[in-house]
This record gives sequence, C-alpha cells and structure tokens, in this order.
Amino acid sequence: MKKRVIPRILSFVVAATMLVPLWSPVVAKDAPPPLYVSTTAKYPAPALSDVDGREYKILFDPAKTSPDMATAFKDLWGKIKAAAAKQGLQVTEKDKNPLAIEFSTKEYFDTPDQALWSKGYLIRITTRYKDGKPNDPVAVTVKAVFEDAMKALAVPLAVVGVDKFKTEAEENVGFGPDGSLRGYIEKGSSFSVPQAALGKFTLGDFGKYMPELLKLGLPADTPLKSTKAYSYRVRPGAVVLPGTAPSGVSMEAWSRTEGGAPFLYDFSFGYSDLDYYAVAATHAAGEQFMTKVLQQELGALVSADSGKWGGSKVRQMMNRPIPVTSAAPAATSNPVQAKAPVGFNTSATAPVNPLDEKFGYAAPPAYIKHYEADKSGRVLINPYLQVASKDFPAVLVVKEAPYNWVIDAGGNVAIIPEAAHPYGRAYPNGFFRPEDQSTRKPGTRENYGHVSALAGTPGRISGEILYDKDTNSWIINNKSGRYTKHNSDRSPEQLINAATMIREVVDPGKTPWGQVFFLLEYSSDEMRAALLKSPKIQYDDPAKKARPHLIVMGGGATTFKPEEMPKVAAPSPAAVAAPAAAAAPSEAAAAKPAKVRKAKAAQNDDPS
Repeated sequence: MKKRVIPRILSFVVAATMLVPLWSPVVAKDAPPPLYVSTTAKYPAPALSDVDGREYKILFDPAKTSPDMATAFKDLWGKIKAAAAKQGLQVTEKDKNPLAIEFSTKEYFDTPDQALWSKGYLIRITTRYKDGKPNDPVAVTVKAVFEDAMKALAVPLAVVGVDKFKTEAEENVGFGPDGSLRGYIEKGSSFSVPQAALGKFTLGDFGKYMPELLKLGLPADTPLKSTKAYSYRVRPGAVVLPGTAPSGVSMEAWSRTEGGAPFLYDFSFGYSDLDYYAVAATHAAGEQFMTKVLQQELGALVSADSGKWGGSKVRQMMNRPIPVTSAAPAATSNPVQAKAPVGFNTSATAPVNPLDEKFGYAAPPAYIKHYEADKSGRVLINPYLQVASKDFPAVLVVKEAPYNWVIDAGGNVAIIPEAAHPYGRAYPNGFFRPEDQSTRKPGTRENYGHVSALAGTPGRISGEILYDKDTNSWIINNKSGRYTKHNSDRSPEQLINAATMIREVVDPGKTPWGQVFFLLEYSSDEMRAALLKSPKIQYDDPAKKARPHLIVMGGGATTFKPEEMPKVAAPSPAAVAAPAAAAAPSEAAAAKPAKVRKAKAAQNDDPS
C-alpha cells in the first residue's frame, strides 16, 4: 500500500502566522491557544505526517427534537444552516434528496469486560442495506486508539488474506467535559470479507486477518460479544472551509433496536488527504465552526453528557468516557469559559486539584449495570452507605463483609457493604459470568456496587475491604472495575494514601487491620508491565503466575510513611515505563505464608 506524499507548500509556522488571522476569533489575553496549535506544539513535524485529516463531532439530544426521525433530521439540519449563516460561515446543501436516509448496522466486538478496549483496540463490522437486504461481504474495521498519538501511529495494523485494505489515521475533535475542544489520534484498517468467513466471532476469527490482535495476550479462542447499533444516516451537504474541498457532513441516529427510538443523534464533518502541518487555516476554521455554530448557537440542543463522550457515539454506547489526563487543560477557541457552556457537563475534576495526585483523578464510572439505576436513570445509593471522617468514623462488622470503598471527588472515603440490590436478581442455580470468567455459586444475587456509593458520580481510586478469617484481620485492595481498572493513573502510592486514610477514619472493631494488596489486574497496561519486573511481585499461584500483586502495607500500624518505600508513578501514555521500583512490603510482611495472600487476594470476584 502506498503512502501519500504531499508537498508542503507552506511551513506550519508560515501558515500559522499568515493564514490563521483570517479565521481566528478574538481571544482573551490569557486564553489558551487553539487546539491545533497545542497539538502541533506537542507533536512537532514530522511526527503526525501519517495523519491526513480531521473529523469534528458532537452529539445532539433526541429529547430536544422531533420524535419522528425524518422530521428530526430536517429540524437539526435547518438549525445548523441558520446558525452558520448567522455566524457568517458557509454550509452547502445537496441538490437532490439531501435528507435521504441510509440504513446500516454497526456491531462492535469485545470481551464482556472490554479487554480489547482497555488495550487500545476496537473492532467493528458494518453491514449496509440495499432495498431492505443486507450486503455481503461486510466491512470490517480495526482501530488503535491511545491517549498518546505516537503510540497509536506505531501500531502496524497490517491486514493479511484479502486483496484490498485501507489504513489511515485521523484526528478526532470534540468537546470535553469542560466544554473545551479536545482531540485524539486514531489509526484504523478497513477491509471486506464474507460474513461467514468470520465464523463464531472469536478473537482468532478476526486475528487471521489482523495478526496484531493475536499479540494482545488473549487466547485466540476468546469469544467476543457483539454490541449492535442500528444506524440511520443522512448526508445533506458540506461545511465550507478554506484550504480544502467542502467538508462532507454526516448526521446519524442510533437505535438499539431496528426501528426503535434513537438514543442519540450525531453531527460530524471532516476532511482528509491533506498535510496536517500545512493547513493551519483549515484547522482554525473547523474549530471555529464547532465553537461558534455548534456550541454557542446550538448548545441548548446538545446532549447534556456529550462532553463526557467527547462527541463519540461509540463511547456513549459502550459507556467508555473520555479519559481524564494529567495534561494541561485542553485548548479552546472559545474565550468565554467562566461558566460551563449550555449542554455540557463538567463531570471530571480539573487537573489542578492536589487530590488528583494523592488519590487519582476523579473520573465517571466505567459502566453502570442495568439494575443499578431506576427508570429515570438515577443510580440508587446503597442504604448502608457510610461517609467516614475522624469525627464520625465508619464502622466495620465482620458479618456484613465484604465492603466496597471509594474515594470521592472531594477526597472523602465512602464505604458500603455488598448488600442485595432491590432491582437485582437471584440465581438459584448459579451461573458463569463471562465478564470476569468466574463461576458463581447457587443463590448468587446481584448486589449494590461501587457506583452506589457515589450515585454514579465521578470517583477516585477505589477497592474492597475484605475480612480474612485465616488471619482474623481486615485486608484492603484496589479491586474496582468502575473507578480503578479503566483509569491509567491509579498507582500503588495512591492505594497507600487511601488505605492510610481508611485506617484513620474507619473503626475496624475488635478485628485488626491486615495487609494491603495492589492487584496488577486493576492497573494500566503500562504500569502493570513496569511492576511485573519488580522482585517484590507475588502471585496467588506462583507456578502459573496467577493474580500478580504487591503487598504495599503490612498489618498492625495505623499510619504509614510512603517515603519508606520506593515509589511507582503512573507512567505517561507516551512510553511504557522502564522497570520501576515497586512499593515494597516490610520484611515481616514479605515473610507471610503465601496461602494467606492466596486466600483473599483472589477471592471476591465481583468486579463492580
């Protein structure tokens, strides 16, 4: 496959200084630079030479338009044209059938616990329909999406066994939780095969075409679960930007059932086949259209949580909020940021809070289970919730164990027992749960999870407090699939800080505090790779190297001095950290029999 080489007529510096003023809004003196300026400063040429375009996207709220889909498309498109005209920006419309609806299905494949997404990969099958019948072959797309652009671009994504495939990289631009523009680079390869050739949709069925998928540490026979969206799409026209052909507009409605009510509408436009560094005016104009037309003029129509998903339909459907990073606040072309713009949700903690370093960034839960919210979508609070403080300590009772704990956005510790949920089910015969590959015992019930401690709002590092009958002690770990596992900044030091506070504000009764376990399964890939090289790593089953963990605190003491242990910082997404010295247990703790750690470090398998 040939790589496009486009001569650079103007350097980025010349483009930025000569072309941008034609499109730049008046920016406050202390306003951050436009997004494309920050991106090119972070990745100077030629780092992004393989990125040949941008796609801009935003999500509209179905409740704020007509319940009839055809009418809704007409309504939204009409308002976009009017808003653009008001701001002096140009939008064109097709001469023939601009609002003709195209139907297709889009299926996203992953393990039930989204292991592929956690490793930075996304698999999609698109089936287009003509005259009411599905086309075959189907289109398969595999994407690599990482916070660090260089990591995404480095993934080969080579396709074998097909005559034609296309590999391309682009920047996706949308609004973040604070209403400012954010961008990330994704790289994808697309190819077409008969649907029957994909067999039972195991990882190996896709891996025979994309060998890169078989290098992720998952068995080839791993079954993948399908999450399907029914897509209704119109392509009514284009946004006119300088330096490129008119940028085609796409508007989609997604439903979870064929013919069902849409759960989102999206609007997107973009351009490709350009030299990323030589089209500063094009980037500036695209950002201006987002802020002036979609945010300032039409913000009231935007979904309240559009910023949570960065404008991405897939993130919303898969419940994967955009990551909260330690980088400087994202750039915005809108100088008015004193208040959150209408239609945007400021749900993530800004990266200037000292609690971010101590307990990790406050991030929305990775997912909410079907039974945890009522019909209005509100997450029920565990009725036995305790918010602990020195003046009003939480109390632990052995017969109520296990407990979940969460550090909230304000740095408080919330503790709940895993009590039965009123909307949950009981399974008299037990069942196999694919999300954590566990076999549940007869009588297993669905309980309140970590999200019920915070009513589904953002939280910091979290885990469990378990009673270990072998040592008659309370042990603490970082096991939480909601607030810990899917966040890259959760570190052993943060667990130490959290456990130290728990010991100060929680009354353990007559049962003493035991050890504190940092489970590597609930850390990022980069941190796990670094910590696995530590000589202090232990396993539930050393022969099989099952359940690797660090014992970061011993029992007995109610205080802990982090400086007594080597620190492991959360590695940046830009590089896999070199072997870092792990938080080491005391010699006495390290000498504990392995069977004690095996009994409880791996027991309570509910990943909520």
